[in-house]
Amino acid sequence: MGNRRRSCGTVVAAVAVLLAWAVATDGWTVRADGAEAKPAKAARKAKAVASGKPAANSPTTQPAAGQPAPAKQATPRIAHMRLGGTVLTSPPGFSLFGGGSQMTLRDWLQRLAQARNDQAVHAVALELDGPSLSWAQAQELADAVKRLDEVKPVYAFLTEGGASDYLIASAAREIAMEPMGSLMITGLAAELTFFRGTMDLLGIQPQFIQIGRFKGAAEPFDRSQPSEELTGEYNKILDDLFDQLVGQIARQRRLKFDQARKAVDAGPFTTKGALEHKLVDRSISRQKWQAELSKKAAGKACQWTGDYGKKEATKIDFSNPFALLGALTRVKTDEIREPTVAIVNCEGMIVDGQSGEGLLGGAMAGSKTLVKCFDEIASDDRIKAVVFRIDSPGGSALASEMIYQAVKACAAKKPVIASIAQTGASGGYYVALGAKTIYADPCGLVGSIGVISGKLALKGLMNKVGITTTEITRGANAGLRTSRPWTEREVEIMRKMAQEIYDVFTSRVTESRGKKVPRVEDVAQGRIFTARQGKTHGLVDELGGLREAILAAQAAANLGSSHFIVLPRPRSLMDMLSEGETSMDAHASVELALLRHLASGQQNLAYMVNLARLLGREHVLAVVPHHAMIRP
Repeated sequence: MGNRRRSCGTVVAAVAVLLAWAVATDGWTVRADGAEAKPAKAARKAKAVASGKPAANSPTTQPAAGQPAPAKQATPRIAHMRLGGTVLTSPPGFSLFGGGSQMTLRDWLQRLAQARNDQAVHAVALELDGPSLSWAQAQELADAVKRLDEVKPVYAFLTEGGASDYLIASAAREIAMEPMGSLMITGLAAELTFFRGTMDLLGIQPQFIQIGRFKGAAEPFDRSQPSEELTGEYNKILDDLFDQLVGQIARQRRLKFDQARKAVDAGPFTTKGALEHKLVDRSISRQKWQAELSKKAAGKACQWTGDYGKKEATKIDFSNPFALLGALTRVKTDEIREPTVAIVNCEGMIVDGQSGEGLLGGAMAGSKTLVKCFDEIASDDRIKAVVFRIDSPGGSALASEMIYQAVKACAAKKPVIASIAQTGASGGYYVALGAKTIYADPCGLVGSIGVISGKLALKGLMNKVGITTTEITRGANAGLRTSRPWTEREVEIMRKMAQEIYDVFTSRVTESRGKKVPRVEDVAQGRIFTARQGKTHGLVDELGGLREAILAAQAAANLGSSHFIVLPRPRSLMDMLSEGETSMDAHASVELALLRHLASGQQNLAYMVNLARLLGREHVLAVVPHHAMIRP
C-alpha cells in the first residue's frame, strides 16, 4: 500500500511539469465496396480521371445547349504531406514526454484516402522524412499510395532513407531525391542476441523447458548461439521476406525481378547510384522540387497546401488550472454511433492485467483490459462488427487463453475479423484464433505454436554479492518459486504442466482452423512463418492490411459504411490514479517513465527485461523469439 501511495503521489507531482498532452481520434468512413467514402460528385470525377474521360461539370466538358455554364473551378491544390516520426499502432495515451503529435497507421490511411477523394486536390506531394515504422506498416502505406496514384498523381521526395521509406515512395508516380542524399537499401538482416555469457558472469542459472522442437524463445537466456532449428526458421523467413522486398521494388518501379535483385545487392546508394539503378527519377533540391511541382502537376499555378489532412492536437490552456486539470483527467475518444465498427488493438507482450507499458518501454496487452473491451462490444448493439488488430509476440499463456475466450464469445454474436500486422505469433496467434477470419500483412510473422517454461535461478548471483539464503518450506513443491535452481523432480513437474498447456494451445488451433489445418503438428512445434507462408499452410485466411480487414468486417455485417471506435480507449491521469499499479503496469511512476525514456530504442533490452519480469510471475509462456529484429 505504501508503494502505491508513493506512486500516486509522484504522478500528481508530475502534473506541475507536464508540458503537453493531446489525444485526438476522428472517425473514418469507409464504403464496403472498397472505396473510401466520398460524395457522389467526387466519385464521378475520380472515376472519370481513372478512365481518362472528363467528368461531368469538369473544366473540359462543355455545357449542353440551354444549360447554364458551370461554376468557375477553384485553383487546383497540391496536397503536401510529410511522413516522419513514429507511426503508431494505436492512439497515444497519457505520456510524460508528450506524444500528442504522433500519428497512427489509421491516421495516415485516412489522410491518404481524404486526398484521394478531395476533388479540389489535383496532385499529392509526399515527403518521406525518416519515419520510424515496421515493414508491415510500410506495405500498407505503399498500397494506400498506389490506390491514390491511380486517381491523381503522387510525387515522392526522399532526402535519405532505408528500404521501408523507399517502399512507400516507390508506389508514387515519381521519386525525387536530394543531390547529396543516400538510400540505405542493403537487403535484410536478422541479428540474434544471446545473454548466456552475461548470465554466467553474473552467476544466474537459466532453466527452461521448451515444448516444440522449433520453440526457441528461451534460447537468448540459455544459449550463446542459436540452435540449428532456430537458424533454419529464420533462414526460411528471410528467404520469403527478401523475395517480397525485391518483388515489391520490381513491381512498383516497373523493373524485371533480376534487375531489382541486382539493384538491392548493389546498395547502399548515393543519389547518383540510385538514378543509375533506376530506383529514383530525379536529383533535385527540396526547394526546387516544391517550386517546380505545381507547374508540372497542373500545367499552371497551383495552391500548395501544407500538412494536408493533419489533425490538430488538442490545445490546453495552461493559464487556467481548472482547464488543465480537466484535460489531464479525461481524453477525447470516438463516439459510438449507429452503426459502428470497433477496432480493438492488441499491441505488445500479452500479460495478465491491464494494458500499459513495460519497465523499459514497449506496449503491454493486458488480458483484463481486452476481455473487458470484448465483453462490452458483445453487449452493445450499436457496434456491428470488430476488427481485432494484433501486433504481438505473445506472452502469458493464461492471458492469451482468457483473451481468446472473450474474442470467441464476441464472435458468436457479431463478425470479428483478426488483422495481424507485423507479428501475430505464439500468444499473438493464439488470441487471433477466436476470430472468424484471420487477415495478415504478407510480411507479418505468424505461428510459433508452442510454449516455454522456466526460471532464472538467482542464487548464484546472490552468493557473488554476499547474499545467502535459507529455505524453510512446507509442502513437497514449495521450493519451485525460490531463488535456487530446480531439482530434476521439479523440472519434470514443470514439463508436465507445460505439455498440458501446449495441448490446449494446439486444440484451439484445431477448433478454429478445422480442415484448413488438417495436421496441427505439421505447423506447430514452435515453427514460425511469414503470413504469406502461413496462408499456404492454412494459418491465415487472407493477405491484407487494416483497410482490407475493415472492408471484410463491414461486408460481414452487411454495412455500406460505418463509424469507428478505437479500443482500448486511451487512459487519463484520473484512470491511472484510480487503478494504481497493476501486475505489469507500473508506468504511472515518473522514475520508471524516465528510465523508459532513456532506454528508448533499446528494443532487445526492453524485450528481454519484460520477458524476465513475466517469467517471475508465470512459469509457462506462449512467446515468440522476438529478440531478433528483422527490418528491411
